[in-house]
Amino acid sequence: MYMCGIYCSNDLSTFEILEEANRKRGNFSTGILHCYNKANYNVIKEKGNINWENTKLPTEKGWLYLGHNQAPTETGRDWKDETSHPFWFGDWIVAHNGVLTNYEELIDEYLPMHDNPVDSSIIPALLDEFEYNHGPCEDTEAEIQNILYTIEKLKGTFALWLVNIKTMNIYVARQGSTLFYKDANISSIKGNDYKEVKQGILYSYSYEGLTEIDGFIHDSPFLTL
Repeated sequence: MYMCGIYCSNDLSTFEILEEANRKRGNFSTGILHCYNKANYNVIKEKGNINWENTKLPTEKGWLYLGHNQAPTETGRDWKDETSHPFWFGDWIVAHNGVLTNYEELIDEYLPMHDNPVDSSIIPALLDEFEYNHGPCEDTEAEIQNILYTIEKLKGTFALWLVNIKTMNIYVARQGSTLFYKDANISSIKGNDYKEVKQGILYSYSYEGLTEIDGFIHDSPFLTL
């Protein structure tokens, strides 16, 4: 079974610690999104582990750091940008830890032209597709409903961070896959005094941390990843 790790922080030093802790869940590829006050963002993808001596991220207050450490999959043993987290489609950027058991069914039903072999890639594509079908997310409530509609289509396990680059709203959700938090720090690996992120709850994520938004129908298997 392949494992990955996701992690977020509002403090770069803590983020580096979380990234290094999550390497045990995947050292094939590293993806980082850092954003500032909904006005500036950048995505970095690196083969293997990030080299913190050569990677300089901004440190000023107001920046958020979101990361993903990826394990090799059966369909992605050669590193490529397009098969590495985070995945980007339309206005959506998503990092995912877990296994989607209905990936092929989602392609057949909604996106027959989708040709990325990594199951996680379907999530931002679905967010874009459903937004296109149901109308643009012109306000935060419509954006939230689109996310809820999409993740309720996912079977299997997931821990996600999701970013809409138009609004720069950030969201977190999980089903089955492990995810923990303490203040504004989030990690697939549990740290000291970290609490478990609730399953079946969509959260918004900001410099202050997690805020519960709404519930979604979830069907978590007993296995956690």
